[in-house]
Formats: sequence, C-alpha cells, structure tokens
Amino acid sequence: MGIDELIALAHEKRFAGNVVEAEKIYLEAAKKGSGHAAHELGVLYIMGGEGLEPSFEKSQYWLQKSLESGFEATIVSDPEWFKKTT
Repeated sequence: MGIDELIALAHEKRFAGNVVEAEKIYLEAAKKGSGHAAHELGVLYIMGGEGLEPSFEKSQYWLQKSLESGFEATIVSDPEWFKKTT
C-alpha cells in the first residue's frame, strides 16, 4: 500500500473514532518518509483520544519530523509550536 492510501486509511480510522489504529497506520506512512503522516501524528498526539493519551513530547517530535521533511502545513498551522519548550 502506498503512502497516499495509508494516509487515507488512517484518516478514515481516525474520524471513525479509532485513533489507536490510525496511529499505527500514520506511523507506518511516516516511517516511509511521509511528512504529511508525521504532521498528522503530531496533531493526533496533541489531541489524544480513546486509548491514546495526549503527549507533548511525541507531538513535538513528529511535528519536527514533518518540518524537516518539508511538509509546510506544519509551519502554517502553528508557527509558534517550534518556539515551545517541554
């Protein structure tokens, strides 16, 4: 399955309320080099959900990976994020 299909499937799972399954799929896509998936993981870890505790550290890690990949939506969505410290 390609990255675009993985992200679409992860979105489907996430918006159906299955954030744990979405996390697994986003991780698979991010490990294949998707900045988009890394961004979605960052957002997912900010929000958390049933079975997934919010994590500032994980969120910051994946949003940084998204930025490093060139996925500019991270910068546009929250430019102050990268000035925050733990």
